[in-house]
Amino acid sequence: MTIYDLRPFYVPQALKIKLEPHEYENLITEIVLKPPGKTLQPEFFFSIPIFEFILIQIHQKMAVAKPFNFKKWIDDNRHLLKPPVGNQQVYKGNDDFIVMVVGGPNSRKDYHYDEGEEFFYQLEGDIILKIIEDGKPKDIEIKEGEIFLLPAKVPHSPRRPANTIGLVMERYRRPGEKDGFLWHCENCGEKLHEEYVELTDIVTQLPPIMERFWSNMDLRTCKSCGTVMEK
Repeated sequence: MTIYDLRPFYVPQALKIKLEPHEYENLITEIVLKPPGKTLQPEFFFSIPIFEFILIQIHQKMAVAKPFNFKKWIDDNRHLLKPPVGNQQVYKGNDDFIVMVVGGPNSRKDYHYDEGEEFFYQLEGDIILKIIEDGKPKDIEIKEGEIFLLPAKVPHSPRRPANTIGLVMERYRRPGEKDGFLWHCENCGEKLHEEYVELTDIVTQLPPIMERFWSNMDLRTCKSCGTVMEK
């Protein structure tokens, strides 16, 4: 449930309205008033303070979208499927799955830990998906045209060469779930460092995590073999 201050959007005769801001363009919004004794009168809307507007609930559902040409979508967004952006989300405003297209090259050396499964469909070119299985690094090659379902809770690190494009699907995070970022020694596979966070804004939360690792020589130095990880 999402709460909004709807006083500026008051429509006297309507129980249903459509909000026009871009981020809600695919959503149908229903307004439900509680308690039932309250009526849709202007005096009611403008006499109560905003912190009491929890009386208004907005239930959102995604409008049924039309199919579209996926290849054309990729061509139209191809300029974004490379550094510094690297990926684009295909659907927005949906409830269950993050559907995104990811391009190469990438240069990250961390492994990502996800509480849910991840689905890979490699559309253009081949990639290597590095994983940690039973505490040891392992490479999985995903060739053009192939699909792969990564089990939940398996640390993984996609290595995408230039001119590669793939579809990736994962579920939205559930309340309390944390994503993990791990580094393993490139020489012996020993774990160097790990950090877990409940992601709410990856754009602002990820850079400090990366900075803490790369700026710390002690974290980058393997306690087992002494190898220092470099960018």
